[in-house]
Amino acid sequence: MQDKTEAYGFWHRVVEKQLKLRYWLIALLTIITLFFSYYVFFKLEVVTNFYDLYPPKHQYIQLYKEFRKMFGSANVLSIILERTDGKDVYHADTIEKADQLTQAMLEMKGVNPIQVTSAVHPKVKQIAISALGVGIFPLTYPSLDYPKSDFEVETFKKTVYSNEGIRGFYIGLNDKSFAIYAALWEEGIDFNYLYNRMEELKASIGDENHKLYIAGYPMLYAWMDYYKTHLIAVLLITIAAIVITLGLYFRNVRGITIPLVSGGISALWGLGFAGIAGFNLDPLLLVVPILLSARALSHSCQCMDRYHQEYAVTGDKERAIIEAYAEVFKPCTAGAVTDGLGCLTIAIASIPLMQKLAFISSFWVISIMVAVTILNPIILYFLPAPNVKDEKEMDEWLGKQSNPSLWNRCYQAFMELMVRLSGPRAKWGVFVIILLLALPGVYTASHLRVGDSSAGGAILYADHPYNVASKKMNEDYLGQSRMVVVVKGKEKEAIKDQKTLQTMEELANMMQNEIPNVGGTLSLTDMVRQIYRMYHDGSPRWEMVPDNSQYLGAIFFMLAANMAPGEMDMLVSLPDYTHSNVTAFFRHYDYSTIKAAIDRTKKFAETVNNDPDSKIEIKLAGGILGILASVNEEVEWSYWAIFIVIFSTIFLICMVVYRSIKAALILIIPVFVAQVLCDLFMMLNHIDLNINSLPVASVGVGVGIDYGIYLMSRLKEECEKTDDFEVAKMVSLTTTGKTIMFTALTIAVALIPWLFSPIKFQAEMGLLILFLMIFNMIGALVFVPALSAILRPYFVKNMGKAA
Repeated sequence: MQDKTEAYGFWHRVVEKQLKLRYWLIALLTIITLFFSYYVFFKLEVVTNFYDLYPPKHQYIQLYKEFRKMFGSANVLSIILERTDGKDVYHADTIEKADQLTQAMLEMKGVNPIQVTSAVHPKVKQIAISALGVGIFPLTYPSLDYPKSDFEVETFKKTVYSNEGIRGFYIGLNDKSFAIYAALWEEGIDFNYLYNRMEELKASIGDENHKLYIAGYPMLYAWMDYYKTHLIAVLLITIAAIVITLGLYFRNVRGITIPLVSGGISALWGLGFAGIAGFNLDPLLLVVPILLSARALSHSCQCMDRYHQEYAVTGDKERAIIEAYAEVFKPCTAGAVTDGLGCLTIAIASIPLMQKLAFISSFWVISIMVAVTILNPIILYFLPAPNVKDEKEMDEWLGKQSNPSLWNRCYQAFMELMVRLSGPRAKWGVFVIILLLALPGVYTASHLRVGDSSAGGAILYADHPYNVASKKMNEDYLGQSRMVVVVKGKEKEAIKDQKTLQTMEELANMMQNEIPNVGGTLSLTDMVRQIYRMYHDGSPRWEMVPDNSQYLGAIFFMLAANMAPGEMDMLVSLPDYTHSNVTAFFRHYDYSTIKAAIDRTKKFAETVNNDPDSKIEIKLAGGILGILASVNEEVEWSYWAIFIVIFSTIFLICMVVYRSIKAALILIIPVFVAQVLCDLFMMLNHIDLNINSLPVASVGVGVGIDYGIYLMSRLKEECEKTDDFEVAKMVSLTTTGKTIMFTALTIAVALIPWLFSPIKFQAEMGLLILFLMIFNMIGALVFVPALSAILRPYFVKNMGKAA
């Protein structure tokens, strides 16, 4: 057997040097921590940046950015003013409130004024025949602002019913509500201001007969901003739960202080790095710090327990520190580096949110190595030595448990089960279980839903006010979510061409008739058809795009003469008439709906774009559904790329650390099974694979290797001391295994508050991480010993009584 001092000589010298330079190291770490702390408290923001959610290189995002200023932002706020007393909206008091809401939207910070529309806004037109001929007037005409008298209100109602594109767009199909739309620029959104302003409008405009419902992407993230305080409170409760659990386990100040200091310093460094880099934290991903804190807790507790075990043997504090940290330095470093590089692989996704999370998480996890392996020995040096008179505590540290407490009796029973499961007979049963657990991987990987729910449905509970508003918008109107197809002209005035207009009309008809869940479409051709109809005394048979160039010229002249500047900007580029668009309104969407819409529209576009005589190109896709389509495609690609790279990275690092392909394989198999079960868990609980859940699942699986590394390192160490594999396994499980179980259960307890979060996504991710922590624990305690006995890496194979 190899002498311990010789085997760990290098690491002994490293720890000894740290203790000699302790004052210099404390000063250096203090300066660095203060530096990072400044950026945490004064530079770091917890806020959603919409551009972080968009994959910038995707063709849909590039198209959106190209035409965003021309046709407007995709982030549309939808406000419903509902009449609740059973009457319709054609009453002066309701119309007045709709006008007040419209004015409020025009004055609101961050709003694009050309995208504020409602039935009482002058931009929304009627096409009517007057004594002077066909004319285009505001929908509220002849009222000067909005209808007030009974006659004006009745006229307004008749106008609504006689003009297409009003009911279902601006007035509910049941005539019980108005809809006011306001789009906000991504860079101009202040979510705190938006939430507070909407609450003010609810209070000032709502009354016993009127109620406001507010939907749309900007409001969804305004709710997330509102919940920031709640999420911070949950984080504090989580920390308190960890403190209590540490106290119950270690039963001394030392056992509470050192893990908290390790976690606190690594958190300040990780968050400070985010502040220095100019990154913001998305409120939805605040659950990730729980995962990262779990790593700090795991490393610190492993080192603390090893220190206690060495002190129980030596009785010398300094020697125990050197021995303990020399022995855990290698697995701690390997675990932190493996975790950090595993997190870094998330950066291969092109979505900025995921890239930022990858950099922050990677730096955070690797900084744990500094806090644990450098600072912890120094802190222990200054703290009093453990109480050697407590023989019961010494026995527990050594794994003897001659007179065990209730906790240790429970643990002893559990560990006996773990030992039996990886015993000579049961190990093959465990191997079969591993195969059975891994087999569903093919199914889950191909059937895991990507972006299958609406954003509101994936993040918030069904009865949340936001989802209630979205449901009402989709039931009473043609649909809340929009997909914009750009009609890009190859020359000036391409949109005035009769063939172009017919193509646009065919595109609109195709989208409405052939794509699921489309409630209606909107384009320039709607107005052209209605004007042409009025030229023929309003006969419905003439509602078409004219094939006569003189008629088209007259129609466009009328539009130019009757529209104020900016009123047609959302429909056509002026004054050159080069570009236009067709917008489809979706009542409901999921992954299959978005994909079907994109595929069917692409097929239509190919025919047009391949026509050499066409003056236009059909370009996909803008609007919120175009953005979501780009995100879904990126998430679907990233899922495979991230996990291939994560598994490859972990395998290579483990192979280098243990100088054994078999050891690397033993460690990677539980991680792979964890990934399969994670996917299966998400499927059974109807959790989407989306821009928010993919990073959490990736980090959760990426950091799951720690438990296995610690147990493998301890098993290797014990195998070098004895010729009996069962003895080596028992010692490893009763010492290092005990700490693994404790840290996993500590995080499990700390996650309980997250299960009661008002944010559905946070509760689901808390449950997912809880599941991963428990499985990673079982994987380390059962799979690693069993697979070591079956595959027999060199440190097992060289034993006299190897499994």
